[in-house]
Amino acid sequence: MRLSWARRPEWCARSPAEPCVRSRMHRAPSKDHVTMTAPVVCTPGGSGPILTEAPPTRRRSGAGWQSPATDGQHRSQRRSGGLVTLQLTGIVGPVMRAGSPEPLSSGNLARTSVAESPPAASSVSRRALGVDVARAVALIGMIAVHVFPEENADGQMTWAFGIFGGRAAALFAVLAGVSIAFVERRSHGQLYGRTLAADRMALVVRGLLILWIGLLLGYLGAIVTIIPYFGVLFLLVVPFFGRSSGFLLLAVPVFAIGGPVLRHLFAADMPERPNDTVDYTVATATSHPLVFVTDMLLAGDYPALLWMVYVCVGIVIGRQTLTSRKLALVLAGWGTVLAATTWAISKLLLGPAGGLERLVAATPDLTRAEIVEQLAYGPEDEVLPDTTWWWLTAISPYSNTPLNLLHNLGAAVAALGIVLLLTHRGGRIFTPFAAMGAMTLTLYSAHCVVEMLEVLDEDRPVVALWIQIIAFMLFALIWRNSVGRGPLETIISDASDWVRTRVGTPRNKTRAETPGREKTGSRRKTAADRAAT
Repeated sequence: MRLSWARRPEWCARSPAEPCVRSRMHRAPSKDHVTMTAPVVCTPGGSGPILTEAPPTRRRSGAGWQSPATDGQHRSQRRSGGLVTLQLTGIVGPVMRAGSPEPLSSGNLARTSVAESPPAASSVSRRALGVDVARAVALIGMIAVHVFPEENADGQMTWAFGIFGGRAAALFAVLAGVSIAFVERRSHGQLYGRTLAADRMALVVRGLLILWIGLLLGYLGAIVTIIPYFGVLFLLVVPFFGRSSGFLLLAVPVFAIGGPVLRHLFAADMPERPNDTVDYTVATATSHPLVFVTDMLLAGDYPALLWMVYVCVGIVIGRQTLTSRKLALVLAGWGTVLAATTWAISKLLLGPAGGLERLVAATPDLTRAEIVEQLAYGPEDEVLPDTTWWWLTAISPYSNTPLNLLHNLGAAVAALGIVLLLTHRGGRIFTPFAAMGAMTLTLYSAHCVVEMLEVLDEDRPVVALWIQIIAFMLFALIWRNSVGRGPLETIISDASDWVRTRVGTPRNKTRAETPGREKTGSRRKTAADRAAT
């Protein structure tokens, strides 16, 4: 039998007393032989190679070696590295080891080899590391905004609000879009039919659970949480799930411009919240559904209809090769350009172009100082005044104007690019941040509890911030090493996966398709035959 070796990986790094495993491809030249692929175990004792079980006959195509029926199973076996015993059927002649005249004995054929050593860290793990670290940065930024006041004792803006005000939440929204792109990859390009319906239904369940958790956090009354808005975001993104990247990029200016225009047009007609000082709960959302939906979509602090800008861009970014150094540089560069350009345009329109004077003339209810304060710190209420269209030129935090949305988008994309660039080579220094970023929903909820209990000194925000960061990192490391995913993340993931499996399974699947069972029609036919007999 002639063997032609198609690939020969390096020997595994094991001790001389242990066997080494390498994969070989051999094919037979005649019809009396079968074509197979098998990993080969070469023992150090010179007893020859031990062929393990190969998949059935495979055909050569443009994409490589394929099996008509169970190619997916073979791919999973190759990824897992599992090896089982070979059954040689229809093979004539001894199997020889390359470079040695010693045949493979029949006794060696019955031996079962050991599993291969686990592969090194893949690009998938490095990709997850960078995304998780970016999530940790976004979480730390949102905690800093809640812990620090907007102004110092001397009336100057604090560094925490100046850096993270609105930008940290935007980064979190962009990363939500990246996570949705990761969900798309599970379908391996088969985003159509029942597979697409199953993924979209799982996304609906994920959004409803996040919305429910956010409304439960509203009972704490500590801060205005972003979680309910994110739940609505997941619901809004369902029609966009599986769409092309070009379609998503075309939707970005529609949401970035059309959303603020609708918000400005209907600002005076929007229903008022029953209590502006407390967050939404299950009771208030169900008792005032119109107000709740309006705030979630347009009038709230994080209006989901406008924030679809971040999610759409995040999905497009998540579809790219996040381990690419070039991509990280592109994100960091173009994000910085977008953030700087929108900031400059706003300053130009409100300054030399006379925008501030027009705001003062069109808004007599506010003094010049109050208008300048809103242009710096954001609206006092949830929506800027609607006295003139010049208010849409503002770029202040949480103003949700077109320039503010694009500015925050650029800052978030630049931050993600910088983090991906720093974590390109990996490193243990990022492990605590990655563990923290892998359970942001759980840790954000814990932060809400800490704010409600008021156990930290508000007059010492730096100490309060570091205590929470260190405590959350330690908890995340211990939990991940002992349990795995965060508790809230586990609930949401398991529920969405269960729905995906239920919806993705064909309803007309009969019992005969389950191993060990027969079709219902076959049982009825057999019973009818016995009765006739």
